[in-house]
Parts: sequence; C-alpha cells; structure tokens
Amino acid sequence: MKRNILIWIVFLLVLSMLNGCSKNSKDKNTFTFATWAAGTELEEFQAVIDKVNEEAAGEYKIEVLSIPSDYYVKISTKIAAKNSPDFFWLTQELISKYAKMGALADITEQFKHSDSLIPDMYYEGVLASAEYNGSYWGLPWIANPIIVFYNKTMFDELGIECPTATDDWTWEEFIDICRQVSGKEYKGNTVYGTIIDGWPNIETFIWAGGGDIIAKDGETIVLASEEAKKGMGYLQTIIKEGLSPRYAEVASLGSNNVWFEKQRVAMFFGGVQDNFETKVDKMDESEKFEIGYAPMPVCDDGSPWSFDWTASTVMAKSLEGNDLAYKALEAVTKAFFEWKIVPPVKGSINNVIKINPKKEVAMETIAYIMDYARSANYIPEWSDINDKLWYNLYVSLLNDASFDYRSQMDEIQAYSQDLISKR
Repeated sequence: MKRNILIWIVFLLVLSMLNGCSKNSKDKNTFTFATWAAGTELEEFQAVIDKVNEEAAGEYKIEVLSIPSDYYVKISTKIAAKNSPDFFWLTQELISKYAKMGALADITEQFKHSDSLIPDMYYEGVLASAEYNGSYWGLPWIANPIIVFYNKTMFDELGIECPTATDDWTWEEFIDICRQVSGKEYKGNTVYGTIIDGWPNIETFIWAGGGDIIAKDGETIVLASEEAKKGMGYLQTIIKEGLSPRYAEVASLGSNNVWFEKQRVAMFFGGVQDNFETKVDKMDESEKFEIGYAPMPVCDDGSPWSFDWTASTVMAKSLEGNDLAYKALEAVTKAFFEWKIVPPVKGSINNVIKINPKKEVAMETIAYIMDYARSANYIPEWSDINDKLWYNLYVSLLNDASFDYRSQMDEIQAYSQDLISKR
C-alpha cells in the first residue's frame, strides 16, 4: 500500500514537471501583446497579428490582450504585479518614465544590429521619441504630425490668399490670415480664423517662438526663455483678438474639429490622420467644401517643424536580450507600417496612399512635414510638469487673455527644475 502511494507521488511529481516544461516551452515562443485598440481598430489589429503569426510559421506566436479602457492604469497594475504583457504600446511622453521604472527592455544592441530595421531607417524626429539616456526602449510604429487643414472654398470666396502645400509661412502671417477671416459672415454664420481650446498642445506655441520646455540634455528646464515666452505671446494674441471661439464656447458645437467641419473656422491644427476627407465626402452637396493643406508655420528662427504624436511598441524588461522576442517585436512593427499612417520610416511615404487613398491630395504636405516632425524632450517627471503647464498656464490663458503668463512660466520653470534636482 505504501509502495503504491509512493508510486503515485512520484507520478504526480513527474506529471507536474512535464506540465511545467510544457508551459515553459509554450512561454518561450508565445508572447502577449497589450493594446488600447477596440472595436473596428481591434479587428484590424487582430488581422495584422494573424498575418504576422502566419508568416512566423510556428517559430513564435503573438496573442492579443485588448485593454480599451484605463489602459495605462491597468498596464501599470500588471507591471507592479510582475505580470507585465510581453509587448505593449506607449506614447512618446511615457517612454522615459517606464524606462526609469525598470519596466522596459533595453533594445539598443538588437536594434542597431538588426538585418531589417535599424535606427537610420527612421525619421530622426520620430526615433528620438523612443530614446532615453542614450538607449532605445521601443520601436516607433506610427507618426501623426500636425499640419494645418484649411477651408479652401472659404478662402476663395472671401478673397484671401491661401498658403501653399509646402509654405514656409510665419506665425505673423498665420495670425494675419486669422484677422482677415474672423468676424466675416460666411454661409450665414460669423466665422473665426482658427480654433484653440487646449489643442494644439502647448508645445506648439512654445516652439513657435523658437523656445522649448526641456533642453535636450534632459536635465535643464528652459521654459522661462524669451523665445518660449514669445511663442506663448502668439497664443495670447489669438485669444485676446478673438481670432478663435471663446474657450467656454467651443463645446456648444461639440468637439473642436466640428467647428472646422461645419465651416465655422477657416483653419484647423490637426494630425494627418484626421479623416476630414471622408467626412466631407459624406456631406450633402450644399455643405461640401475643398480642403487645403499647409505645414505648420515656421519658428521665429525660420526653422520648419511640426509636433509629432507618435507611439512605440515596447518589450517587457523580463525579455531583455531575448532574440526571439525581439524578432517578433520587429516583425509586428514592420507590419504596422502597412496599417497606420504615417509610417515612421523613410522610404515608406507612399504607403499612406495605399492605406488611405483619400490622403493623396495631402501628400505634398505630409511628405514635406515628415522631415521636420518631432516630439518634445520628455523626461520621467513630465506628467507632473505637464499638469502645471496645462492647469496653471494653458487653461488660465484660455480663460483670461490678460493672464500674466510670463510670470507663470517663471514659476513652472522653478518648480520643474526642483523636481529634477530631487532625482
């Protein structure tokens, strides 16, 4: 009897070991990919993953984990519980924070020595969004730079000269056009030159004067510079002169883009992905208008630029140095280049038309701006700094055109520099 019990114990131990080996074997080539995609976008995402898995022919497999709400809260919770997804998406402002937390794999050496996707293939401004402390922490898979959409039909009917698709126009010229439009009657409504309601982001205006928030060294706050303050002065002018609807008025039509779609503003700062072309096509003939495209106005020093929203696929720290995991990461990143616009690698600009043929009319501006698109110099303390920029500076100025933004910029600089000193 004792002998039989012993045999069963040994059998169960062996079975447990075999199950463990089987699980470990599965874990070695099966990777979980967390995404914020939901609905139609999730279906498209799944199709991309299915194709990647098919081409991998069993060498590895990627499984999808959809987190459509509270994405970053849930990702952070999983990381804290040591249950991080193998791959997940991070937008540019969070790369440095998660890298400092020790949550991300440093992929620098694998990236630099890849046979098919290396740093030099990326647009420089996009790639910088995945760098921190001299290392790469993810592979950017999308770029969405800001351009100026304008109502060409409105411009023509009001007799206003349009900017060109690759215009090196200045902020003074942009504001002058706003003045020519604002207060005019068009299609039975009083119209505005543009719309500012917390979008575009505050970096847009700080860069406009040739300034910045954080220096490239990631340690010096430069918000209080005269260049940065001059840029914020452009925003103050737009608000003070009523060249944009009042902040409290914007929601009366819905979101800010609706003002452009309903032809209540002449110009809109939008990402190249914005689907105004599709929306205009679906309008009644009497409501349709021709969309024009222009790059962002140049900085005061004459430099062309565009804020670029971008995101990277990152890999869990536990997979650092794992060649198979990196191979899967690279494969899925390259597949995204044929799914979303704009592909962040040089030589793939024509993919934009394949992905969305309606964007062909905007291609001259898109191709032009990609050479200058960039994100900000984000650091781990960015979330706290950005709260101050939003609540204490941007919203305050939107609500009160006479607000002393210059003094507030001095205060935020001191606060931010103090944060860095406590590292």
